[in-house]
Amino acid sequence: MPRFRFEHAGDVDAVFRLMTDPDALTARCEALGERDVKAEVSTEGDVIKTRVAREVEQELPGFAKRLFKPTNVLVEREEWRSDGDRRVGKGHLKIAGTGATIDSTITLSPTGSGSVYEMDFQVTAKAPLIRKKLEAFIGDTALESLRRQHEHYANVLK
Repeated sequence: MPRFRFEHAGDVDAVFRLMTDPDALTARCEALGERDVKAEVSTEGDVIKTRVAREVEQELPGFAKRLFKPTNVLVEREEWRSDGDRRVGKGHLKIAGTGATIDSTITLSPTGSGSVYEMDFQVTAKAPLIRKKLEAFIGDTALESLRRQHEHYANVLK
């Protein structure tokens, strides 16, 4: 199970505001070159839900070029709750038309000087002959995307 970790100079509340504001989510996606972004945020009781759909162009490895298009629609949903001074979330990302998904558990916790974002995730691909290769590729791509997203947030908070 891949793990991503990013230490922010901003506190939990500041980072969380960026991750749950539709305008900030849209700006993040567009800054990373993603297109046709639709970001929605809703609250149900003590749960904050985000949904971000966007079109992403990706360089595909040779083994995947015949099966998949280089442009895909990603639909990402997260549900967040407060847990003391932390925020905890569950995420689900679907790569439309590929049968591939990413399920995650997320924490945003305070540190002495800011906050730390941590995500553990599991990639599932439904491509029998190349499943392991595809899952590894998607996992590596997700880690790079998360790094770029959080670098964007860090720059916004400067």
